[in-house]
Amino acid sequence: MNKMILMAPALIAGLLVAGCGERPADGAAVAEPAATPAAPAPEASVAAPVAATTVPYAMMTGAPTAGHCALDVVNGIHAPSVTVPVGSKASFGGWAASPEIQVPVDALFVLANGTDSHAVPLVAGAERPDVAAALASDALAQAGYNLEIDLAAVPAGSYDLVIVLDQASSAYCDLGTRLVLE
Repeated sequence: MNKMILMAPALIAGLLVAGCGERPADGAAVAEPAATPAAPAPEASVAAPVAATTVPYAMMTGAPTAGHCALDVVNGIHAPSVTVPVGSKASFGGWAASPEIQVPVDALFVLANGTDSHAVPLVAGAERPDVAAALASDALAQAGYNLEIDLAAVPAGSYDLVIVLDQASSAYCDLGTRLVLE
């Protein structure tokens, strides 16, 4: 009985809120809103991508893993392997955190392929409140990155995507994604 007494006011309040809203004064039909483009994934911010051109990078053999990271999309696709044309540009979006749970400084986004690896500076700064909450660190609120990388200097092949967090030791975070250039 007590539950029913408590539910009645909640039900009435819900109906009142649902009934409120704008209505045409003359009862005329309401036009459908214009189609809007799809909103970005909630985990990524809308920060403009940082454009970069790759440079050769010599990753140390046996480099240790470190930090935390994720790659949300490559050219809008979330998959363990993404194929793009040789000589094209590609966009990459995700987030990175240093082992100290901070936004990394002087990190590199690396296309790793043994002796033929290529890198660009990783520029973080995109809003990622989800990362800050998940890792319980307000310092990671801007741990996101959006990169637009010119792959013209990268030859055809298969590349593992990693973020090098410490250039001295090549300590890296594996993004778990392979980029195939064909």
